[in-house]
Amino acid sequence: MKRLAAVVAILFLAGCAWQVQMMPRDSGKVYVGEGRGDGRGGGEVTITIEGRKYSGPVMRTASTDSFGFLQLYGSRGQSAFATSASFGGTIYVKALLSSPDNHGLRCDLTGDGAGHLGGICVDDDKRVYDVLARR
Repeated sequence: MKRLAAVVAILFLAGCAWQVQMMPRDSGKVYVGEGRGDGRGGGEVTITIEGRKYSGPVMRTASTDSFGFLQLYGSRGQSAFATSASFGGTIYVKALLSSPDNHGLRCDLTGDGAGHLGGICVDDDKRVYDVLARR
Protein backbone atom coordinates (compact mmCIF):
# COMPACT_ATOMS: atom_id res chain seq x y z
CA MET A 1 0.00 0.00 0.00
CA LYS A 2 2.88 2.36 0.78
CA ARG A 3 4.38 1.80 -2.67
CA LEU A 4 1.11 2.68 -4.40
CA ALA A 5 0.80 5.86 -2.35
CA ALA A 6 4.37 6.81 -3.26
CA VAL A 7 3.69 6.25 -6.96
CA VAL A 8 0.50 8.30 -6.93
CA ALA A 9 2.16 11.14 -5.06
CA ILE A 10 5.49 10.87 -6.87
CA LEU A 11 6.17 14.42 -7.92
CA PHE A 12 2.76 15.94 -7.57
CA LEU A 13 2.25 16.42 -3.86
CA ALA A 14 0.65 19.72 -3.05
CA GLY A 15 3.35 22.27 -2.41
CA CYS A 16 6.10 19.79 -3.26
CA ALA A 17 8.81 21.40 -5.39
CA TRP A 18 11.04 19.40 -7.72
CA GLN A 19 14.08 20.27 -9.76
CA VAL A 20 14.17 20.02 -13.55
CA GLN A 21 17.39 19.91 -15.60
CA MET A 22 17.54 20.07 -19.39
CA MET A 23 20.44 19.74 -21.81
CA PRO A 24 20.10 20.33 -25.54
CA ARG A 25 21.53 17.60 -27.75
CA ASP A 26 23.56 20.18 -29.70
CA SER A 27 25.51 21.55 -26.70
CA GLY A 28 26.54 20.73 -23.15
CA LYS A 29 24.80 23.67 -21.50
CA VAL A 30 22.46 22.73 -18.65
CA TYR A 31 19.26 24.67 -17.97
CA VAL A 32 17.63 24.40 -14.55
CA GLY A 33 13.97 24.88 -13.72
CA GLU A 34 11.41 24.07 -11.07
CA GLY A 35 8.10 22.29 -10.88
CA ARG A 36 5.30 22.42 -8.30
CA GLY A 37 2.69 19.73 -7.87
CA ASP A 38 -1.01 20.32 -7.36
CA GLY A 39 -1.73 17.14 -5.39
CA ARG A 40 -3.96 15.69 -8.14
CA GLY A 41 -1.44 14.22 -10.61
CA GLY A 42 -0.56 17.53 -12.22
CA GLY A 43 1.24 20.76 -11.62
CA GLU A 44 3.22 23.57 -13.21
CA VAL A 45 6.80 23.70 -14.55
CA THR A 46 8.95 26.76 -15.22
CA ILE A 47 12.33 26.79 -16.96
CA THR A 48 14.39 29.52 -18.62
CA ILE A 49 16.32 28.68 -21.80
CA GLU A 50 18.58 31.31 -23.39
CA GLY A 51 16.71 34.10 -21.58
CA ARG A 52 13.26 32.84 -22.63
CA LYS A 53 11.05 31.73 -19.74
CA TYR A 54 8.79 28.75 -20.46
CA SER A 55 6.01 27.71 -18.10
CA GLY A 56 2.93 25.56 -18.25
CA PRO A 57 1.08 22.50 -17.06
CA VAL A 58 2.54 19.07 -16.42
CA MET A 59 0.24 16.07 -16.06
CA ARG A 60 0.54 12.38 -15.31
CA THR A 61 -1.14 10.74 -18.30
CA ALA A 62 -0.85 7.01 -17.57
CA SER A 63 0.95 4.37 -15.52
CA THR A 64 1.63 0.66 -15.45
CA ASP A 65 0.84 0.34 -11.74
CA SER A 66 -1.15 -2.64 -10.58
CA PHE A 67 -2.95 -3.24 -7.33
CA GLY A 68 -4.79 -6.21 -5.96
CA PHE A 69 -6.31 -7.86 -2.93
CA LEU A 70 -5.84 -11.44 -1.84
CA GLN A 71 -8.10 -13.08 0.67
CA LEU A 72 -8.12 -16.71 1.77
CA TYR A 73 -10.93 -18.33 3.72
CA GLY A 74 -10.77 -21.00 6.42
CA SER A 75 -12.56 -24.32 6.26
CA ARG A 76 -15.69 -22.90 7.91
CA GLY A 77 -16.06 -19.94 5.57
CA GLN A 78 -14.38 -17.51 7.95
CA SER A 79 -11.60 -15.27 6.81
CA ALA A 80 -8.33 -16.84 7.87
CA PHE A 81 -5.89 -14.51 6.12
CA ALA A 82 -6.10 -11.28 4.11
CA THR A 83 -3.50 -9.04 2.59
CA SER A 84 -3.10 -6.47 -0.14
CA ALA A 85 -0.36 -6.15 -2.70
CA SER A 86 0.82 -3.23 -4.77
CA PHE A 87 3.24 -3.36 -7.66
CA GLY A 88 4.84 -0.09 -8.81
CA GLY A 89 5.39 0.52 -12.47
CA THR A 90 6.32 3.21 -14.90
CA ILE A 91 4.49 6.53 -14.90
CA TYR A 92 4.05 8.64 -18.03
CA VAL A 93 4.05 12.43 -17.85
CA LYS A 94 3.49 15.18 -20.42
CA ALA A 95 4.25 18.89 -20.16
CA LEU A 96 3.17 21.69 -22.49
CA LEU A 97 5.18 24.83 -21.81
CA SER A 98 4.97 28.20 -23.53
CA SER A 99 6.73 31.54 -23.31
CA PRO A 100 5.14 35.01 -23.23
CA ASP A 101 6.32 35.54 -26.85
CA ASN A 102 4.39 32.43 -28.00
CA HIS A 103 7.19 29.87 -28.29
CA GLY A 104 6.45 26.31 -27.19
CA LEU A 105 8.23 23.43 -25.49
CA ARG A 106 6.62 19.96 -25.51
CA CYS A 107 7.85 17.24 -23.16
CA ASP A 108 7.35 13.48 -22.81
CA LEU A 109 8.72 11.91 -19.63
CA THR A 110 8.64 8.59 -17.82
CA GLY A 111 9.18 7.96 -14.12
CA ASP A 112 10.17 5.11 -11.83
CA GLY A 113 7.65 5.75 -9.07
CA ALA A 114 10.39 6.80 -6.64
CA GLY A 115 10.64 10.50 -7.48
CA HIS A 116 12.77 10.33 -10.65
CA LEU A 117 11.70 11.31 -14.18
CA GLY A 118 13.54 11.38 -17.47
CA GLY A 119 12.66 12.04 -21.07
CA ILE A 120 12.85 14.61 -23.83
CA CYS A 121 11.47 18.02 -24.73
CA VAL A 122 11.30 19.57 -28.19
CA ASP A 123 10.91 23.28 -28.89
CA ASP A 124 9.32 25.03 -31.90
CA ASP A 125 12.68 25.09 -33.69
CA LYS A 126 12.90 21.26 -33.39
CA ARG A 127 15.72 21.54 -30.86
CA VAL A 128 15.71 18.41 -28.69
CA TYR A 129 16.51 18.49 -24.97
CA ASP A 130 17.22 15.58 -22.64
CA VAL A 131 15.39 16.08 -19.34
CA LEU A 132 15.90 14.86 -15.78
CA ALA A 133 13.58 15.71 -12.89
CA ARG A 134 13.62 14.74 -9.24
CA ARG A 135 11.89 15.60 -6.01
